[in-house]
Amino acid sequence: MSEDTSMQSIGTRPVTVERAIPVTYDLGNLSVFDTNMIDSDIMSSTDEAKKEVYLQSLARDSAQLLVNQVLALPVVTGGRTGGDVNHNDGVFVKLPDPTTQLPREKPIPVAKPLTKWEKFAKQKGITPKGRNTGNLVYDEAKGEWVKKWGYKGKNQEEPWLVEINEKAENEDGEESGNMSKRTKKSKK
Repeated sequence: MSEDTSMQSIGTRPVTVERAIPVTYDLGNLSVFDTNMIDSDIMSSTDEAKKEVYLQSLARDSAQLLVNQVLALPVVTGGRTGGDVNHNDGVFVKLPDPTTQLPREKPIPVAKPLTKWEKFAKQKGITPKGRNTGNLVYDEAKGEWVKKWGYKGKNQEEPWLVEINEKAENEDGEESGNMSKRTKKSKK
């Protein structure tokens, strides 16, 4: 069976649709609003199949009008970018902003009242400290990451002046008894 005969048996309809009253479009929401009258004779009849066919034809015509309007919009060709990957999916249409305001499912959330501490902090200009600042800093002298404070931390400074007892100095010129713990460890 050829394509022409199969399409005729299905009953193709024209792409252009005429309405007595022009319909309104909201292309941002992909909506068509048809204010034309519905045939009351067909809708009041007891033949359910006839009603179904009539409603399907109205829905098909409205969908065809919407598709015609969408295809009349300016076309964007080429790829689109999504993160680090470039997609070259084909031809796109940029939809305009919606004109119909849609209702929300739930009411707009109410802002929580400030706690006493938050009110005080706002009044005094106190800002919260960054939580994830980390405990390590880079020590340029050592060339490695060390803790900011505490055991082997960056805040541990070597004494810049060390008293040397002349009596305790041995013949090599080194201290014997008054050596600081750090110098003893470093010499071992």
